[in-house]
Amino acid sequence: MTKIDAFAHILPPAYTKRLESITSGAGVSERILGYRPWIREDPALTDLDARWRTMDPFGDYRQVLTLAVPPLEELGGPAAATDLARAANDEAAELVGRYPDRFAGFAAALPMNDVDAAAGELDRAMSQLGALGAQLHTNVRGVPLDEPRFDAVFDAVTRHDGVLWVHPTRSPVWADYLAEERSKYGIWWSLGWPYETSVCMARLVYSGCFDRYPGLRVITHHAGAMVPHFSGRLASPLEDPDRAEIMAGLAADPMTYFRRFYADTAMFGASHAVRCAVEFFGTDHVLFGTDMPLGGPTVVADTIADIEALGLPGADADAIFASNARRVLRIPS
Repeated sequence: MTKIDAFAHILPPAYTKRLESITSGAGVSERILGYRPWIREDPALTDLDARWRTMDPFGDYRQVLTLAVPPLEELGGPAAATDLARAANDEAAELVGRYPDRFAGFAAALPMNDVDAAAGELDRAMSQLGALGAQLHTNVRGVPLDEPRFDAVFDAVTRHDGVLWVHPTRSPVWADYLAEERSKYGIWWSLGWPYETSVCMARLVYSGCFDRYPGLRVITHHAGAMVPHFSGRLASPLEDPDRAEIMAGLAADPMTYFRRFYADTAMFGASHAVRCAVEFFGTDHVLFGTDMPLGGPTVVADTIADIEALGLPGADADAIFASNARRVLRIPS
């Protein structure tokens, strides 16, 4: 069965050299120091030959490329982030053009610390480079995506009929408790990232983003994070002193908007979690996505096994593995 991996990560070779230089320089932010070991965590992230070896066992299998963390706005000021975005997008587009049998497309990286530059880069990436949309992170240096300052990016992606990928971001300096200065036991990643994604989704829903942008398509990493599992709590009365005003400002029930998100299947061998996402979002809103290669050397095989364990009818399995990606991302057959 054809497979399109809608959420696969890469660090293109030239961009990787710049990233390593930035993250090893003096004065680098503590917010991104924890990401430096990830650059060389798996050779497939930066080396194409290693990537081919990982991909080859899976037959008719292509990837949609998304730039691996950290967010560009964490790497420098607006001018530096804009330059990095252009370079990364040029390199990703070149890879997709050179290896169409391996790569089905890419999501543009944006310098979100300069919203006008980000919208302009998204225009360029989609109109000139063939980007399928853009990857955003769940916050921009601590600022939520539903802030009106980011409207230009939502305007641009919907104007081009593109897609937004939402990737969580949080680091060890985000403490688990107010009384502490750092997160312990890797909780900033294992539980903090799903929390980040879920909060981002809720903020987009309750702020009316889907009413303002009715054509908006958003792919959430890691199977929609906590939302499918806690949908009952989200469906209960909104615990906010401005509840009446918030609800009056929405054209539909909040759960309708939550189900408008798309989710990938990157759950690292937890088929019960993938099943929950499929049951909540529906087979038409779940896309095969692995987090490759950051989920470990067996992440592609594990993700395929998770989907196959659901015992779905052939048409539904094909939808998740490939046809949803073609439809949602506008990838030609």
